[in-house]
Amino acid sequence: MKQFTNIIILLAFVVSPLLSRPEYSILQSYGTKCQSCHVNTQGGGLRSLGGWMSRNQTSMVEPSKLGLGSIFDFLQNSNQALNDMVTFGLDFRYQFARWGGPQKTLTINPKTKYEKVNDSIIVINTLDTTTTGPKYDAMIMQVDPYISFKPADFIELEGFYNFAYELETEKRYPGQQSYAFSMYLRPGEGLPYLRIGYFQPMIGTKWDDHTLLVRQVVGASRATLVLPHDYTEWGAQLEYEAIPWLGATIGVFGNENLKQIKIVNKDRLSYFFRLGFFPSIDEYLKGWTTFFGGYLMMNSDLKTDNGIYFGNDYYAVWNAYFNIGMIDRFSLLTEFMGSKKQEFRTSSNFLVELTYQLFKDIDIGIPFDAAYIYGRYERGNTEFLADKSQFHASQYVLGAKLFPLPYIGVIPEYRIYDRDHIDGHFAAWALQVHLFY
Repeated sequence: MKQFTNIIILLAFVVSPLLSRPEYSILQSYGTKCQSCHVNTQGGGLRSLGGWMSRNQTSMVEPSKLGLGSIFDFLQNSNQALNDMVTFGLDFRYQFARWGGPQKTLTINPKTKYEKVNDSIIVINTLDTTTTGPKYDAMIMQVDPYISFKPADFIELEGFYNFAYELETEKRYPGQQSYAFSMYLRPGEGLPYLRIGYFQPMIGTKWDDHTLLVRQVVGASRATLVLPHDYTEWGAQLEYEAIPWLGATIGVFGNENLKQIKIVNKDRLSYFFRLGFFPSIDEYLKGWTTFFGGYLMMNSDLKTDNGIYFGNDYYAVWNAYFNIGMIDRFSLLTEFMGSKKQEFRTSSNFLVELTYQLFKDIDIGIPFDAAYIYGRYERGNTEFLADKSQFHASQYVLGAKLFPLPYIGVIPEYRIYDRDHIDGHFAAWALQVHLFY
């Protein structure tokens, strides 16, 4: 029975490009919005000049002590060109992990058998079947060059392509896309702005980890996805970020890639709504910061025959998150994600993650913003409506984020995946090396 748990995370350590880490907003940015460090309002992807500068000198070891001072001095010039019209960046990730489902191997049994046929002795070799579990292996997970072009203050074009998809063609999730691009139209300060193109809708907290149980639907033998990883569709959204403590988004998207996870089976639009709050609590709780919010997605026919309402056979996904912590100390991230396919299934998942910034009060010559440890607990719950069957699972993760040199991150992790209806559990180490600019 333990072999079935291997299927659950068959791709858990395969393709998980680094996008952003929401705890950095708590630990180092006083809970500011994602757009303070990224071109994308949701976070992740291309870093703005401010985001690039916030991490370009994070290092456990001074590069000059290794004779690398001139190289890193050159890299730390800027991530912009042509009078700041062009912004560029890169994410490269290499991972050593355990993946692959149960494999059956046929071998010849060394115990040869003999049989008499028509007064002749013939040799019969029997075949044995051996089943093995996931194996440790390494792969290139991400090679993402980013670029944006801003010919005028009111317009910006941005996009990326993950070349790792061409290198690891057999290790992709259903519906996952290797590229995205969009155009921002910003008519002026204090006004909403429009984003159109082929990109990811606002779907709550932007994580860098595709193994999150909160994004999966626990089942009898294997997990499916609430939404495709790197979920990307053709669409448009209207964003409002003029108020420092408030952010809001409404959007309309197609569902071509949503159909790939087999939860919807016909062409129709998805409607998104997101609301985020970024209150300043430092004046009441010195050193503390927080941000929280939620979003709703509805994939359904929009009816207008008797008012405006959503039709039957809908698929809904909703999310709520609350993050709080102390600057340069710790962050506590919480998130709830629910989904419902009408007359088919419901899911309700949540997570809690605590990150602690090392060396803040210990002078050992290592900058305190260059090393973190973290732990995460997740719980997944699913009910299938036809027969009222329920499935539950938990995931435990311990890890660290270390930055030995500028633009280099090393992330060791240990994961335990445990389903209530299966004896035993799955446990594995993973090691990621991340280069970013």
